[in-house]
Amino acid sequence: MDERKALLQQKIKINKQKSQRNKLIDFLPQDISTVLEKCDLITSPKLDRILDEIHQKWNYELHKEEFVKKYGDFRKEFSWEQEVIQYMQEIEIEKKVVCLFLGIDDSPIYLVEGKWVIENFNILWQSIDNDDLWIISKDFNYGVLVSRYGGYLEQDPNPKEIFYSITKWNT
Repeated sequence: MDERKALLQQKIKINKQKSQRNKLIDFLPQDISTVLEKCDLITSPKLDRILDEIHQKWNYELHKEEFVKKYGDFRKEFSWEQEVIQYMQEIEIEKKVVCLFLGIDDSPIYLVEGKWVIENFNILWQSIDNDDLWIISKDFNYGVLVSRYGGYLEQDPNPKEIFYSITKWNT
């Protein structure tokens, strides 16, 4: 019975992820939604394995204070949304398919061209209320993780008490 219950829970999770895709497509501008509507999706359980692989790459310290000390060379921090957008617009990325994960509830992973994501980052990111947005190569050798945190950067405090970090690697 437990196996059957686990299978049912898995199917519910997959349906929520597919439903989230439809909500996002309905919400985004048509030129953006058309691309996401046509791209392939990764849902659970494979989605969970991919996210775990990313966390494993960073020794499960990605969102912890120790991460900044250990992996500071891979991380940049910003107080303002416009700084993040400007940084992202300067990133060069190949025209290869990447995994796009949006940090909104029940988001699937979209398989979409990385260059397209960078070109449309501003619209995508603002559409999800500047929440987490991860761009990861299929082989995990390249990634750009935009994350949002509560708090502020001492040298440039945001009165909303929010700051953003970008973790970027290319190995």
